[in-house]
Amino acid sequence: MIKQFLYFLLFTAILTACGSSEKEQQPAASKKSPLEIDQLVGIARIEPEGKIAPLGSEVPGIVASILIREGEPVKKGQLLLRLDEQTESAQVEQSSARRSTRAERINSLTARVEAIKVKLNAAEVERNRNRSLADAKAGSEKLALDAEAAYATLLAELKVAQADVQEAKANLGEIDAESRYLRSVRDKKMVFAPQDGMMLNWEIKAGQAIAAGTRLGDFAPAGNLIAITEIDELYALKVKNGQRVKITAQGSKKVLTTGKVTYCSPYLSKKSIFSDRADNLEDRRVREVRITIDNPSAVLIGSRVECIIQL
Repeated sequence: MIKQFLYFLLFTAILTACGSSEKEQQPAASKKSPLEIDQLVGIARIEPEGKIAPLGSEVPGIVASILIREGEPVKKGQLLLRLDEQTESAQVEQSSARRSTRAERINSLTARVEAIKVKLNAAEVERNRNRSLADAKAGSEKLALDAEAAYATLLAELKVAQADVQEAKANLGEIDAESRYLRSVRDKKMVFAPQDGMMLNWEIKAGQAIAAGTRLGDFAPAGNLIAITEIDELYALKVKNGQRVKITAQGSKKVLTTGKVTYCSPYLSKKSIFSDRADNLEDRRVREVRITIDNPSAVLIGSRVECIIQL
């Protein structure tokens, strides 16, 4: 009985030793390396590099004519839209007529001044002659005094005439200033292209009455197109200028065009490309990234695309 028990203990010890040896011979499980991210995907909006600019009217009025169609390229200074300007044009014409009348009056007063000067010169000669004769007892003292009075009268008339000329010139200056103001008001009835670009859309139509500051439509400056996307703050530092980007249609794997990261915002903002208040402290923030597009004709302004940034 004791011998059988000893055999059992020996057999158990042998099995335990063999199990430990097999465990020691098994290699340790290798640790897996963390997953490396080689690209980031973000939803982007296509915009002109110079940003879409809303056009407005400085003055109220009625839309007389729209001269540029939507999507039509324009040059800087090109007339886009005209408001009704009949009243302003009539005021400019009235001011021009008043100016012509005042200019004629100035010419008339100037001629009068010149005529008085001629008479004054003759009166001065007569005065000097009569005074000389009176002093030499060869002439009448009364004639000398009359000649001096006539000369003084003409001198006073000359001063009055010259003052009238100066007043008329001052009035003409006021009319010129009024004309410039009326022309500026009339010119504001016309809306010109602020720079080379394209009129994207009109929000008004011919015959419509608008108030001052009314939004007329959206204007896209000429230049490159960019895609504006947002990267979550968790991966914000992985995005760098110069990284290549594939641009695909939203929900599609087809590459529309390629591009390059040209701007990374220096701060994190609210999770929306329509808001960038830096004082809004949400739990999740994003970094705005702008991508210059290699082939602008492959996308439309305002469209949504997916940007695959190659890290």
